[in-house]
Amino acid sequence: MEPNYEAGDPDLFPGLLSSAEQYLGTLGIGELKRISTEQGSDGLPLEDVTAFIQVSGSLQGGFLFSADHSLSRELARKFMIEEITDLEAAQYAVETVAEVANVITAASLNSREETGIYLGNPLMILSRDMGVRAGRYETQAYETPSGRCRFFYIPKMEKAELASIVTV
Repeated sequence: MEPNYEAGDPDLFPGLLSSAEQYLGTLGIGELKRISTEQGSDGLPLEDVTAFIQVSGSLQGGFLFSADHSLSRELARKFMIEEITDLEAAQYAVETVAEVANVITAASLNSREETGIYLGNPLMILSRDMGVRAGRYETQAYETPSGRCRFFYIPKMEKAELASIVTV
């Protein structure tokens, strides 16, 4: 899918994807295969567990990391020192997705020349039937041996647009 944005830094999203691919590889998530998905009438679909991080200051916008249940549980397993059960992985999955989103977002912004970039606390979204509807965005979906995920970048947003990004 081609980028669809009117404002923002064209180098920002590729840097986010590079950070994501590198970090997920470091965690031991197997081969990340980029896949394309079609936008439906209700916007671009989210996976089961999504972290939205608002960026403010000298850079404005939002980043989303969305993972299906299978991948979010595998990420939880990768974060733990000891082996954990499937039930425990499910219990830690939401916090793990939030932490992965924080690390990837911070890493992708760390090398930038701008100063005064602030990350908000992750807003967590848990749902199977939600999507993103924004006038401007970039997105990339991945398939891994452990499950699916998707990354979004939404450039500078007005408060009304921010409130209507997630659709049911």
